[in-house]
Amino acid sequence: MLAKLCPGGGFSEPNTEEFYRRLGRIIGQWSAERDRPDISPLAKTIATIGSDLDAVAKILKANETGAHEPQDVEVVSQLAIILALDPEVGSRRQADKLIASLQTDAAKVAHACLVAAHDLNQMVGESGRPQSEWYDEFTALLLEVAETAGVEPRLNKDRISGERGGWLLDAAQLIETFLNPKMRSPSAEACGKRLERSKTRLTQKHRQNPSSV
Repeated sequence: MLAKLCPGGGFSEPNTEEFYRRLGRIIGQWSAERDRPDISPLAKTIATIGSDLDAVAKILKANETGAHEPQDVEVVSQLAIILALDPEVGSRRQADKLIASLQTDAAKVAHACLVAAHDLNQMVGESGRPQSEWYDEFTALLLEVAETAGVEPRLNKDRISGERGGWLLDAAQLIETFLNPKMRSPSAEACGKRLERSKTRLTQKHRQNPSSV
């Protein structure tokens, strides 16, 4: 198939073996992504926890000196009174220390939650499912094959008919036959869209970290 895609490409046996190894890793990556849970609910839950903890931290801050909302001051005062009655706390002073410690910890965890939720949201695609990172690796492999063989990896779409074409599309559809049937694109249009999205993400990654490519 490599010879069919790139006549005169001169692929050696080591080239072919590396190609098979890369395909094996891509299939493994697909399997791992398929079993990965939907990230969106996780991000939403973590963001909610962060928001709630941030609200708690702001109220408990009324335990410190300075101007605060009267209601917040009263809330903290009532908490301190009840805590002071707990034998394990023992005094108003210890109750104040406990509230101050909780306020600091709540603020830290709230910040961590918001950061974690943001990072998780960056990992999801338009549908809320994790992006198909394995197809990015598949596209990168095809682009490397084209570069090795000196072939222009064109990907185009006819403006009138809307029909997709180009070397990259032909290569993807041909090499997808090596993959698990569930990994294959259902149509040329779907394959073309996958390739476009992957090329865009690969370009963005290259701009962010040129040394990694």
